[in-house]
Amino acid sequence: MTIKYPLLLSPGKIGSIELRNKTVMSAMGMNQSTNGFVNEAVINHYAEHAKGGVGLIVVEVTCVDSPVGLNTANMLVIDDDKFIPGMTKLADAIHKEGSKCVLQISHTGRGARRAITGHQPVAPSAVAMPYSFMMGLENEEPRELTIDEIHEIEEKYAQAALRAKKAGFDGVEIHSVGYYLGEQFLSSTANVRTDEYGGNPENRVRFHLNIIKRIRELCGDDFTIIVKYSAMERGEDAGITMEDGIYYAKRFQDAGVDALEVLAGTWKKEASMEDLPDSASNYCQAVGLCQALKYGILKMTGKPATIAMIGGGRAQNPDIAEKALEDKQCEFIFLGHSLLAEPNLVNLIIEDRQDEIRPCIGCGTCVDTQLQSGGTCCCSGNAVIGQGSNDYTITPAEEIKNVVVIGGGVAGVEAARIAAKRGHKVSLYEKDDKIGGQLYYAVKPPHKQNMEPLIPYLERQLEVTGVDVHLNTEISAEEIIDMSPDAVICATGVHPAKLSIPGFEHAVNAKEVLDGKEVGEKVVIIGGGSVGIETAELLASMGKKVTIIEMMDKLADKMVNVTRTIVLGHLREYGVDFKTSCLCQEIKNDSVVCKEKDGTIVDIPANDVIIAIGDRPETSLYEELKGRIPEVYNVGDSANGGTIAKGVNQAYNCALSL
Repeated sequence: MTIKYPLLLSPGKIGSIELRNKTVMSAMGMNQSTNGFVNEAVINHYAEHAKGGVGLIVVEVTCVDSPVGLNTANMLVIDDDKFIPGMTKLADAIHKEGSKCVLQISHTGRGARRAITGHQPVAPSAVAMPYSFMMGLENEEPRELTIDEIHEIEEKYAQAALRAKKAGFDGVEIHSVGYYLGEQFLSSTANVRTDEYGGNPENRVRFHLNIIKRIRELCGDDFTIIVKYSAMERGEDAGITMEDGIYYAKRFQDAGVDALEVLAGTWKKEASMEDLPDSASNYCQAVGLCQALKYGILKMTGKPATIAMIGGGRAQNPDIAEKALEDKQCEFIFLGHSLLAEPNLVNLIIEDRQDEIRPCIGCGTCVDTQLQSGGTCCCSGNAVIGQGSNDYTITPAEEIKNVVVIGGGVAGVEAARIAAKRGHKVSLYEKDDKIGGQLYYAVKPPHKQNMEPLIPYLERQLEVTGVDVHLNTEISAEEIIDMSPDAVICATGVHPAKLSIPGFEHAVNAKEVLDGKEVGEKVVIIGGGSVGIETAELLASMGKKVTIIEMMDKLADKMVNVTRTIVLGHLREYGVDFKTSCLCQEIKNDSVVCKEKDGTIVDIPANDVIIAIGDRPETSLYEELKGRIPEVYNVGDSANGGTIAKGVNQAYNCALSL
């Protein structure tokens, strides 16, 4: 049998770990433990991903020094032997499904928030963590660690590694990216010490080298050590140059580290045009850094690098991942958010069923729910992750029912596919000539190309689950009743909202503009939510003079934080005018009259006025059917879903309940 991706899918070895393929699941904080302990949700989460075929799983960021080193309230912890039994169950569950596992050990340092830990954060130096738009966080000034305290923390890392070994893990990964303590020691802006731990790269890497040496003493040479670090930083507060990153890589190699998982960091207060949301990020964006490190080590030593490089960054495209391995840019491929969206990703690649892989759309919901909101990490496409016990079981229906789904948007398709997977006979009716619903507008603004694969995924899911699809079919309540279905799921979406102001009839809806309707050179957009600011960017990129009027005091308040910051950064560079806390009072033929917060009335010239004030749930069919069909449900935007994540979750659970 010919393997389509012979490098990606062939066995590999990191240190003493023999892997079934060269895929690595990156550590991603889920914030789902019980007071730091492994629970059923943690075990189910990782067991499902092991079952999905990935070679190595890096279990999420785990605290070596609680509470002062915590990142989130429900972060995993391994600073005491009492955590070993739970960790043993976790490692056993992963191994049972064929994956190997390492535990990512970490301390949050100056990034730890007092509201969570109850303590002032600690760090290499008393330098406050600056605001970074990539994280949407800043923090108070930390207390500088003493030499003795640094030695204590080094020992805590090493003891955490020993506990991981006792629990059955195959190794550990030292976490040194983002706003964590490991990166802080390596950075010349976070670490301004003048003693043996600072002042130059040789001293700044000492913290890591001491930890690595001690882990080797406690755990032996057959216990794998990986370092995940930022090979460089950019932005006004950057503190790691590419030269530093190469030097650190060489020192890690000399110290006997088995592999490096390589990323880059960003410390910028505001986004600029060069910054893109993940909905537009390129495939395998970090593998070039691996290649640069390998070249740098070669130049420093005159010999090829012997330390393995793990590269990735939106690496779910197997053709591009295979090419990175073929070109020897890296030896292994890390997969992150794509595995949250599709735990079975690697198996689907092995089975040559790539068209069934649920794509990561780069929406940022996973980071936002876990980091910004302090909740459990969730995913827009995966209705299970972060919900209760992370139980992926889809039980066959006890009674086969005739199920009618109205609406072919994201929620409608999710409900139909899950109902069909359970054995129900499912028919889906969509009034338009295509599947996708609101997605067709969502992908129109700039930098949304990573959302586009979701549409063919939805179409394919209807095919493989055998749903009977009827396009161009607007169906009435009476027609549905005549079918005598056992259950009806309404996913009928939304209808445009209206403003009760003079001249409203002269305005055009933002969706018309996103769909290609031409507008004049001066445009006023009423409504500064996500649709409003994304429409503004589209028009501003065409050279239009755009003004946004928003009644609230903040634009796009419900948008994912990082994406919001990036889009607003783009709008500022385009010269878009923002008017917040501003009420629109009248739309004239050539202007818009509005009232500002201080009561000032302004008249803004406009060739065209665009309405982006949000939509209203379309519930008329659901209301007509209630009480006339044995089971009637309402999901998605028609049930106030509001986001892809909420709509998918509603639809999934609705279909499970049939």
